[in-house]
Amino acid sequence: MEKAKKILKKLLIILICVAILLFIIKSEQGNKMQYMDGLNYDITLHENGDMTIVETWDIYINHTNTIFKNFEISDKFGEIKDVTVKDLGEGKNLTKIDEEMYHVTTNCYYALNVSSRVFEIAWGTGMEHKAGHKKYEITYTVTDVITDYKDCQEMYWMLLGTVNNVPIKKVTGTINLPQKVENIENLRVWGHGPLNGEIKKVSENLVEFSVDNFNPNTMLELRVVTTDKIFQNVEKIRNYNYLERILAEETNWAEEANAKSDSLNKFLIVLGVIYLIIIIYYINRLIKYKKMSKEKDDGIIKNEIKYFREIPRENDATPAEATYLYRFDKDLNSYTAYQSDMFAATILDLCLKKCISLRTADNTVYVKIKEKTIELKKDEEEIYKLLKLAAKDKEEFDIADLKTYAKKHYNTYSNVINTMINTARQSLYTMGFVNKANQKKYNKSKNAKFMFSVISTIIEAIIVAVLLSFIPFFKLTFISIFGIGYLGGFIKWGIILMPVIILKLLTLKELAGVQNKISVLTQKGYDEKQQWKGLVNYMNDFSLLKEKEVPSLVIWEKYLIYATAFGIADKVIEQMKATYPEVFVKESWEDEDQYQIIKFVTGVDYVNFHVSPINILNTNVSKAYSISLSEIAAHSSSSGSGGGGGFSGGGGGRRWPEDGMGGR
Repeated sequence: MEKAKKILKKLLIILICVAILLFIIKSEQGNKMQYMDGLNYDITLHENGDMTIVETWDIYINHTNTIFKNFEISDKFGEIKDVTVKDLGEGKNLTKIDEEMYHVTTNCYYALNVSSRVFEIAWGTGMEHKAGHKKYEITYTVTDVITDYKDCQEMYWMLLGTVNNVPIKKVTGTINLPQKVENIENLRVWGHGPLNGEIKKVSENLVEFSVDNFNPNTMLELRVVTTDKIFQNVEKIRNYNYLERILAEETNWAEEANAKSDSLNKFLIVLGVIYLIIIIYYINRLIKYKKMSKEKDDGIIKNEIKYFREIPRENDATPAEATYLYRFDKDLNSYTAYQSDMFAATILDLCLKKCISLRTADNTVYVKIKEKTIELKKDEEEIYKLLKLAAKDKEEFDIADLKTYAKKHYNTYSNVINTMINTARQSLYTMGFVNKANQKKYNKSKNAKFMFSVISTIIEAIIVAVLLSFIPFFKLTFISIFGIGYLGGFIKWGIILMPVIILKLLTLKELAGVQNKISVLTQKGYDEKQQWKGLVNYMNDFSLLKEKEVPSLVIWEKYLIYATAFGIADKVIEQMKATYPEVFVKESWEDEDQYQIIKFVTGVDYVNFHVSPINILNTNVSKAYSISLSEIAAHSSSSGSGGGGGFSGGGGGRRWPEDGMGGR
C-alpha cells in the first residue's frame, strides 16, 4: 500500500511537470494554431475545360476569428468564380460580402482579389474567444484548367502549396472526368508531394487520391492526362505534341523519388544492423552482470592488520601515493581535501632527501632550495619545481610567500596541485595497486541506479505526455513540435525501441546490484592499504604498546613525514616527545645535517610557543591553494554583448495578406 502511494505520488508529480512544460511551450508558440482532422476534395472536370472543386474541411479552430484560403493568380487557368462557403455543423450557407476584411464578420465570407497576384477566400468563424471543431464546405469553379495538346489533354493543378501552414491528419479526394475513356490505359495520373501519398484510377472516369499526416509547408499536386479527346471547346489549345515530354518528366521525378526511397531503405538497413549490434551488446552485458551478481564477494582476501611498524615501500613510496592509498575509497572521487597534507608531507620528504632545507624562526617557516642529488618521482618533482618558482632565485624564502605566488600565478599553482594528485594516482595504476578498468566499472555500477531512475522517469513522462496529447489544448503543442502524425510516430518508435529500452533497464538494474562484487583495489593494493592503516594505528598508540625496542630517530623522521600526510602529525609529535623528551630541550645538534626534520619539528618555536611548524606548513599551503581557486573563479568570465554568434529570433517584418491556408 505504501509503495503504491509512492508510485501514485511520483506519477502525479510527473503529470504536473509535463503539463506545465507543455503549457509553457504552447504559450511560447502562440495560441492560434489550427489543424485539420480531414480535408476532402471532390473535383469535377467539365467537358469545356472548367473544374469545380468541393472542399470539405474538418478543422479544429483555436481562438481564431477568420479562416482563409489563398490562390496565386496565374495564366495557367482562367478565373475563380461561383464561390460558396457553408457551415456544415449548423447546416447553413455563409453570407457573401464584397469587401476585404482582416477579421471577417461571423457567418460572412468574401472571395475576391486582394492583390494583383492573390485571390482569397476568407470567412468569419465566431471562434475568437473559444476553441473547437468546425466543418465547412467550400465550393468554387476554376475556368480553363484543361490544356489541349495534339496528342493528349492535361489537367495539372496544385491543391496545396508550400505556404500552407495548417497540418492535416488525412487528405482525400476524387477526380471525376466528364466521360469515360475508351480504355483505362488511355488515362494516366500522377501525384506530387509526400512519398506516402497514393493516387489510383478507380475506373475509366474516376480517380482517387489520399495522403496521411500532411504537414505544413508541403506541396500537393495532381496531374491527369488522357489521350482520348474527352474535353470539347477547350480554350487552351497547343498545336504540338506534349505526351512524350510529360512521360519523360514524370519518369524523371519518379526515378528521383525511387532514389530517395532506395537511399532511405539502405539507411534503414544500416540502422537495423546497428540496432541488432546494440541488442546483442546489451544481452551480453546482462549475462555478464548476472554472473557477477552470483559471485560471493569481490575476490579480495581481506586480512586486516591492527599494527604495522615498518613503512610500506620505505624507499619507493611518496607521501602523495601513501595518502591516496590510505584514504582510498571506491566512492571517493576527489582527493583535493587532502592536498595540503600531501603538499606539506612532500615538503618534509624533500627535506629528508636533502633537496631543500627547513628552519623556523618567530613562528615562520623558511625554505631553502638545494640542488637535487637524487631522481625524484614526478609528484615530488612537481612540488620541488613549484618551491623553486616561489623562491624567485632567493637563497631562502618564507613559506608564506606561497600565498603571494598562488595569487599571481593561480593557474600554475592549481595545476601543480592537481598534477601531484593525478601522477600519484597514475603511479598506483602503473604499479598495480589500483585496477583502472575496475574503477570505471565500479563508477558505472554506482551510477546505474541513478540512470535507471532517470530513464524510467523519462519513459513515464513520455507516456504521460502522450496521454495528455489527447486533450485538444495540448494536442496543438504536439502537432506543432512533432507534426500531425505524431501519435503514429510515437507508437511506431515505441515498439521499435522497446526491446532496447527493456534490455537497457534490465542491464542497469543488474549492474547496480554488483557494486559490492567489484574490487577497485587489487590484492596488492588492499594489502598495502592495510599496512598504512596499521602504521597509523601504531603511530597513534605507540606509548600504549610498551615496545621493548624503541624505533630510532631516523625512523621517527620518516614517521613524521607520513603522519603529516595522514593528518596525525600532532599526535605523533606527542608520542615522540614521550619517547625522546631530550630532543625537545636541546637547542642545537652536533651534526648540522643530521635529523633535519626532527630539528625542524622540535625547534625553538615549538618549545617556547607550542606552535607546530607542520601546522604552519599546512596552513600556508592550504591557504595558497584556496587563493589560487578564488583567483581562477574571479578571472573566469563570459559575455553576451553582441560580439557575434548565431542569429536571434527577432527582426523581420509583416506581410499581409498571407499566402496559403490559415487563420487570423
